[in-house]
Amino acid sequence: MTSESEIKTTKPEKRLSGPDRRDRLALLLAQSGYLSISQLAEHLNVSEMTIRRDLDQMVEKGVAERAHGGAVPITSTRTWGIDLLEPEIDERIQRNSDAKARIGKLAASLVEPGQTIALDIGSTALCMAHAVKDMDIRVFTYSLKIALFLSSGVPRLYMPGGEIRGSEPSAVGSMTRNQLKSFRFDWAFLGASGLANEGLFDYSLEDAEVKRAMIESAERRAVLLDSSKFGRLSIVKITDLSSINALVCDQEPTGSLAEKLHEAGVKVCVAE
Repeated sequence: MTSESEIKTTKPEKRLSGPDRRDRLALLLAQSGYLSISQLAEHLNVSEMTIRRDLDQMVEKGVAERAHGGAVPITSTRTWGIDLLEPEIDERIQRNSDAKARIGKLAASLVEPGQTIALDIGSTALCMAHAVKDMDIRVFTYSLKIALFLSSGVPRLYMPGGEIRGSEPSAVGSMTRNQLKSFRFDWAFLGASGLANEGLFDYSLEDAEVKRAMIESAERRAVLLDSSKFGRLSIVKITDLSSINALVCDQEPTGSLAEKLHEAGVKVCVAE
């Protein structure tokens, strides 16, 4: 449990935007297990009313639970591993690079000429971008890195508007979500920080909202995930397993995760 004196020493130097503030709140709760509203307000240099509004949104999205004048993380009672901080994109590209390349190629084989796909941000999605660069398809992505790479390829490329944020620059916010919801995709190919019995997880509240817009607008949805992320939780839940049609991975899931995927009707595609 983090004490109030410890919190005071880590105050942000400047006020954060609403989305960044809620990301910070989720991280603090995941680290501490419980914090009072007064502690959170002092740490983030905002009013207690602002913290209450933030917590209301986080509770609605399944990130936190209210408890005795404060809040606890929704994952505090779980037994799976919890990831709090997202590594930089260059570091993630190097992790399990061979497996991610195979996953990207197998995912690309699910796409037929002339189809329209939504492609998420992330290192495995970037591998898929390499695999579809010469395909006659339409690609929607909110990742600047992937858009820049595909701009010299064959696919017709589209990118929604929005605020550009993050260490892996991408468009986020209501404009991004609303534009993605106005289209229909044959496939949405999603990245994530973890896959567990409870569903699909990610580090960022804002990215998770964009991913949900992609899920809502797609006829079929595939998750691109190397096996190191099996059984991992993170700050925010994106969706339940039942929203996923296919898991493209490098190894077969085992144990209770395999059972839950089967119950949810998720087709597991293993890139040998």
